[in-house]
Amino acid sequence: MVFVVLSMVLVCACAFADVLPKTTSATRDIVLEEDANPKDGKGGADEAAKLNVEEMTNDDFVLSLSSERAADGDVYAIGDKLVLSFTSKQNCHLTILDFTPSGKILVLFPNKWVQNAQVSAGQVVKIPAEGQKFSMKVGGPAGVDVIKAIATNQETQILDPENQELMGPFSVLKDARVATRDILLVEEEDQKGDAKKQPLKWAAASLAVLTKGEDPKKGGFGVAKKGDWIVKCWADRDLFLLGEAIFVKFQSSRPATVVSLANKGASGKMNTLLPEGVVPEVKPGSITILPGQNDKWKLIAASKPGEDTVVAKLKDDKGEEIEVSFIVSVQE
Repeated sequence: MVFVVLSMVLVCACAFADVLPKTTSATRDIVLEEDANPKDGKGGADEAAKLNVEEMTNDDFVLSLSSERAADGDVYAIGDKLVLSFTSKQNCHLTILDFTPSGKILVLFPNKWVQNAQVSAGQVVKIPAEGQKFSMKVGGPAGVDVIKAIATNQETQILDPENQELMGPFSVLKDARVATRDILLVEEEDQKGDAKKQPLKWAAASLAVLTKGEDPKKGGFGVAKKGDWIVKCWADRDLFLLGEAIFVKFQSSRPATVVSLANKGASGKMNTLLPEGVVPEVKPGSITILPGQNDKWKLIAASKPGEDTVVAKLKDDKGEEIEVSFIVSVQE
């Protein structure tokens, strides 16, 4: 039996207060700063590329990526078995990746048993497929993995084979920094085009898989359900140090907008974390990251240790609202 670790750690302890401009000298918990390149800050260019890949989306044709627990928000306990399902409305060449919180990238498809990446329109691809002698189990500790399906209408080298080494039924990318740059070339090739070749068409779908631990405060994610509407919200990191940038991620089963993002601090006050006039969109099958790659602001961890709750409110196109929250921590 193969254990695939889909995990992320979050140790909870932080206190936020008001969001202040960069010039302030007051002591606060989160500082909202202007920044021309928010994803090229403390994490550097490699972190920026990883976030861009998670956020990348395209819909030249329709894809579907799901787990057998979609109706429950794709939430698992440590040790639970995981089965993924993929379909496309067009013949395509498929790559499915798992971005783990530790920074590794696993190639879930193609794999040791299914090496042909070509998928027919309407074909259901399951991982693991029926009859295959392995299973995927989510491992600890609690947290979030982002599963990414990238499909193209023609055979395209998304990943360098020399950058992969086999680990059980899947391969792991030896250098995630090179991999993220390779993946982003799909977008570049799509933009450039080639008159001698068939135009490249591609699509991407994302799925956040959430693993809960014994302590409900740990995991750094929240799930909210309202009828058939499911919203997930989580922090990009398991633990923040003072001065580090914070990214908040969303996934929704309906088209929606983030109408508010706030922090409920240890003092009990609610403090706004979203700049005035910013109303981000959240599309099904994609990941929305705040701040986004074109946003000129960033959130900085600048608090003393203490436990806080980040609260987001989303609205769908019919005006219905849903609230989701999660606990985050900062450590000196």
